[in-house]
Amino acid sequence: MSQPPTLVLFGANSLCGEALIEQLPESTAWRCLGRQLPPAVAAERWRRCDLSDLSAGALQAAAAALPPGPQIWICLAHLWLLAPFLEALMAEQPKALDGLRGVVACSSSSVITKRFAANHFDRDLVRRLAASQGQLLADCRELGVSARILAPTLIHGCTAHHRDHNVETLRRWLHRLPLLPLPARTGLRQPIPAADLAAVALDQAQRLTTPDAVSALLPLGGDEELSYRQLLQRLQGGDPRAARCLLLNLPTRLFQAMASPLLLLSPKTFEALQRVSADLAGFPSVAELLDRPRQPFAPASPAE
Repeated sequence: MSQPPTLVLFGANSLCGEALIEQLPESTAWRCLGRQLPPAVAAERWRRCDLSDLSAGALQAAAAALPPGPQIWICLAHLWLLAPFLEALMAEQPKALDGLRGVVACSSSSVITKRFAANHFDRDLVRRLAASQGQLLADCRELGVSARILAPTLIHGCTAHHRDHNVETLRRWLHRLPLLPLPARTGLRQPIPAADLAAVALDQAQRLTTPDAVSALLPLGGDEELSYRQLLQRLQGGDPRAARCLLLNLPTRLFQAMASPLLLLSPKTFEALQRVSADLAGFPSVAELLDRPRQPFAPASPAE
């Protein structure tokens, strides 16, 4: 019987990384590589590796940190760090990749939803994501292995040591403001729990062990589509402090006119407010990918 691949996890010291580790079956062979030992991970499960350091010495150390035998990488760190790292290893330490059988990496749906952005920050983000996706797919093709690139929507949730920076930012606004103006029409959102994204990553890693596995870009979102206003209301429903904030309905054109001065002061903020009315949903759901019943959006309890 062939040896099952070892899972090599990059980005373990993150919300999604911790959520993935929590779901690993006890029989799984795994190791995490990163700059710091993640909380609650035994020292023998970790090796130091800095994806941003592409010097000859660092690449040699990274090659030594990889486990022997077949392996599948799961990267929940920034894609624009993984792609150059893999390419540098191919050039400097090619033997270290002899055991690589597949790669699961995390991108973002922003590469789709922000591709027509006018501000420099979002354009640069889309450019980096798109270039990294292309580079990773090309390198895996050259290595003769398959890659699954996940492009999730709004990630939310919490673990023992991490909380998201998306839904929690909205919660902080609700805590601080007595009222929050919203356009009459708010667009759809499809928030995805970090635990669900981790489950999809593990499922895709398992699929890469089959002989007919092919590379793919997989946009995905949570199981429930809800409006921006409904998302805020759901947050308020489980948080008395957030519930004190009045969601003020404004005609959409008036809301956009009030936001227009930001076009000069902060183009990024201006476009973010314009997107409140845009539909950023319609992606394949976790339920579809994992063939399980749909689960409604349930924000984490507020932090103490």
